[in-house]
Amino acid sequence: MKTIKYINTFAISLPIILALIGIIINDTAGNYFGYALFSTMLTGFLQVMLGLTLFFTNTNNKPITIYLSAVVLFFLLWYLNAIFIDSEALTYCLFAVPPILAVYLSLIIYKKEKI
Repeated sequence: MKTIKYINTFAISLPIILALIGIIINDTAGNYFGYALFSTMLTGFLQVMLGLTLFFTNTNNKPITIYLSAVVLFFLLWYLNAIFIDSEALTYCLFAVPPILAVYLSLIIYKKEKI
């Protein structure tokens, strides 16, 4: 469980650290901010993999099942919105979902480690 916590901490902190480096060195070209934005995809990938790992090790864990259901629902809504619905309001709402999912999985991981 400690390894999962360390991987999650790395995944969450990487975009923040890269953005802070860009601010500290006054990156006028925006390279570090671009890296920070790019690393958020890595964060999402790592968190989904961690969620799947936790799910397959504890298949009857309700919070992990809720997390994975929310991830599937997010991608399903994203796909349906892009192909069929084409709603700007839904698009803007979907921007908030990945950070919420990241916080939710982090809370599950840190609570689970204390148990």
